[in-house]
Amino acid sequence: MSENGLFQRAKNAAGRYKVAQTNEQDLLTNLDRELDQYSNITTTPTPTTPTNPPKEGEGPNGKPLVTTVTTTDHETIKAEDKLGNPVTVPGTFKVVEGETVEDGIVIEDADKNQFVWIPVSNINGNNDGKGTGLITKKDGSKVEITLGRYEFNAENGKEELKQSGANRSVKGKSINTNFIESTNTEEPRTNGGVGAKSLEGFVTSVGNNNGYYLARYEASFGSGSVPADGYGFFDTAKTSIMTNQKPEVKPTKKGNDDTLNANDSATSIAEGKLWRYITEEDSSIVCKNMYSSGNESSYVESDLVNSYAWDTAIVYIQKMGHSNYANANGSTKSSVLNTGATGDEKCHIFDMAGNLLEWTTEYSDALAR
Repeated sequence: MSENGLFQRAKNAAGRYKVAQTNEQDLLTNLDRELDQYSNITTTPTPTTPTNPPKEGEGPNGKPLVTTVTTTDHETIKAEDKLGNPVTVPGTFKVVEGETVEDGIVIEDADKNQFVWIPVSNINGNNDGKGTGLITKKDGSKVEITLGRYEFNAENGKEELKQSGANRSVKGKSINTNFIESTNTEEPRTNGGVGAKSLEGFVTSVGNNNGYYLARYEASFGSGSVPADGYGFFDTAKTSIMTNQKPEVKPTKKGNDDTLNANDSATSIAEGKLWRYITEEDSSIVCKNMYSSGNESSYVESDLVNSYAWDTAIVYIQKMGHSNYANANGSTKSSVLNTGATGDEKCHIFDMAGNLLEWTTEYSDALAR
């Protein structure tokens, strides 16, 4: 057998096999190195830019963010909270508390009177776009708040709409045989008392502004100290001014005497001296007078609360998470306290359920005043 014979061909084949093994090993080694390189790479998701993100100072819908409305500019501002719920801030007022309508948006005038925004979805119960639509809460859920007069279940507080604001022109304007809401010019009282300044104007304003404001505190007439246990409910014999002592006579007027001046007005301030023993007629006067003159008169009107405003505020409080507030009883003390001192606060509104009974413009032909 020669070099060109069988042995030589066998040697050549063996050599080629070794070269192939070497090449294969080199290929596997290089592949391992590349895999090791990729295994050390960390991947980072490409950040996505939200479509039309809110600009600084703006809410989700491009309106001014209500928390930035802190100056007393002489213009009414259509703002929104950080969830996109509309909030109208009247000229000369500033926002002092609250980030969302669920918290309770508080505005304040130059004299420290404070009011809380009551958001309204619609004035007719149809949610058809005439109001703001559904109210968004912080957990993402949505609720509807219709301006109206309600009855509340005596056990669980569940509200039942009896008359929407848009339906207020129904003859008699009553939700049952007893309780009637009207203005004196529309339907004069048969038993005295006072009506709302203008129910039609109020309902229209609520529809245009997507809500209204309710005084944060009960009506008062200035600030001052009170006894630690408050003013007794039935004290009837002391001086006409609420000072550090329990009053000796029922104070019925503002100021140092028993004369209600034409321009006297109520206040809605913290730690205010509670205005008690006041007639419905006088309470209507001092509420209407709050913004009858001055810079604010160009932007707001004030009045004794009507039944639409009162009932809808209770619905608002309950739908913001304070269930059965309609049946709450805040009068757990044997005395009354200064405004804001009872601890009954829901959505930044004080004493809807306690301290004193309060006048509204709703009246009853069947019940004595």
